[in-house]
Amino acid sequence: MSKVGDISGGDIASGHTEFQLRVLRSPFIAVIEPRTLTGQCLLAALQAHDGESVFKVYPRVSDWQESRERSIASMVLLCTAAAEAGDAKASPVERDIAVLRSCTPSVPFALMSEREDPDRILKALAAGAGGYIPTSLSLEVVVQILQLVIAGGVYVPATSLMAMAANGGGRSTQVVEATLGLSARQLLVARALRKGMPNKLIAYELNMCESTVKVHVRNIMKKLRAKNRTEAALLSSQLFSDA
Repeated sequence: MSKVGDISGGDIASGHTEFQLRVLRSPFIAVIEPRTLTGQCLLAALQAHDGESVFKVYPRVSDWQESRERSIASMVLLCTAAAEAGDAKASPVERDIAVLRSCTPSVPFALMSEREDPDRILKALAAGAGGYIPTSLSLEVVVQILQLVIAGGVYVPATSLMAMAANGGGRSTQVVEATLGLSARQLLVARALRKGMPNKLIAYELNMCESTVKVHVRNIMKKLRAKNRTEAALLSSQLFSDA
């Protein structure tokens, strides 16, 4: 039986392979990692912690661009080396992002890096990234972030948001509002959710009708891809910290 990480584009074209059948009913996440061992370890770890998604590693963006799988991907995870992420110009990363946006403009992507520089994160988000994932996070959290990006959400590291707040006043709040895709009112409700407040109290605090709060909660759950209110509160606490 072939392993998902070893299936080639030619195999997909030949018929209903195991890879193709799984992709038809599961999210397909393309991982771009030039370091062979790191890529193999990351692939094994992601597969072990996310039994619902299908993963495949590509050494370069050009390999992804030339593959047949790019038309069926749910998202792309672009891994960057520490030297690239910390470089002031970061031209290799910017070129890779430009290629991704040109060859698969409708496919969301996120960056994974060892660095958590706020300016670099803002540049990545401005370029269209659906998230900036530091390698300091646990695999369980990374899997949740990938699901969030696939659903159309955006992840920003909480530590970076705090640094932005310390250096730029309300800058972190603006970033969260823009990247999460939440309206100003939804953001207020999401912050109340993370505090464990019931709808009735949220309505009182925000001067809303309770029915309006319920609608906002449903929309927040949809955007965060949360299965219930508790999960929405958990994801909210992970996604921003400047409440």
